[in-house]
Amino acid sequence: MNFKAKVLILLVSFFCLKTKSQSNFDAGLLPKIVLSKKIDDKLKWVHSIESRAVVYDDELQLSHNLVDASSILSLKTSLNQSFNFGYILRFRDSDIIHRTFQHYNFVNQLTAIKVGHRFAFEQFYQSKKQTTFRTRYRVSAEKALNGEKVDVKEFYLKLGNEYLYDFEEKDLEIRLTPYLGYKASEKDRIEFGLDYRLGGFINNITENNLWFRVTWYYEL
Repeated sequence: MNFKAKVLILLVSFFCLKTKSQSNFDAGLLPKIVLSKKIDDKLKWVHSIESRAVVYDDELQLSHNLVDASSILSLKTSLNQSFNFGYILRFRDSDIIHRTFQHYNFVNQLTAIKVGHRFAFEQFYQSKKQTTFRTRYRVSAEKALNGEKVDVKEFYLKLGNEYLYDFEEKDLEIRLTPYLGYKASEKDRIEFGLDYRLGGFINNITENNLWFRVTWYYEL
């Protein structure tokens, strides 16, 4: 199956899921800044801040939803494998939520497509609430729009599909993320696109969220 066929399948899946689930639809913006710094050949610090604003909901009103500040230590164990150990501080309305997480990542570099896999475990800590746990798996494919690799001042396409399972809610969330990226220099790039999330997949309490995401990556 070629790359264009995979893109078509993901887009068809996106619209099928959206049509199937008609309740609790929210839409908004997800701007994010990611700063990274190499410590040595194997270690890297990654810091980010992300904001979420709802521009459409059942009440048709603009509202600021949350802010996430994260810090990650990434350990590269081989050419195509790495482990991440991170912490996120989330400010949501008057609540403060702490999250720790662990990632295992590996990448397959094909002739013209880079395929990435991520397995994650997450722990949520909140005052006066029991600790909750979540696991997730993401697969993504990245392809240069010109040539076989992404060069400076060139665009690329990135498609992602993620599955999240919440052990407390005993439910599944599915995410589809088509992005267009631009490599501005050797140190920075920007990606923008859609982040569609279908929640309540098992319990049939459907929640649809469609976010327009813009992410700026910069290497210090």
